[in-house]
Amino acid sequence: MTDRPEYKNHPLWNDAMALTRDVYLLADRVRAASPEISRGLRKAAVSVPAHVASALCAPEKRTEHMVAARGALAEISRQARSTATDGSDGVVQHAENLDRLILFEFGAAEAVS
Repeated sequence: MTDRPEYKNHPLWNDAMALTRDVYLLADRVRAASPEISRGLRKAAVSVPAHVASALCAPEKRTEHMVAARGALAEISRQARSTATDGSDGVVQHAENLDRLILFEFGAAEAVS
């Protein structure tokens, strides 16, 4: 049995995974009416925990991954707002809260807002 990577115990990564699950539920609800939005939501959602993990594991590229994660979160918010579907407001709020947490954790002084 292999050890669980340390980043999987970090609260930011766990929150990013929870957001990904929420986004996938929203994407499933809008898939029939808006397949492009559904694909865009999924694509952005999976990149958030990947970039959070990379920022946690590669301090020398932390800023690069933080910026990429924040960009994906902005895309989730934009796409979710455009759906006006049940659950979209919760996804937007979750993405915006996670964005603030990422900015705080990885260095507000290094980021461009």
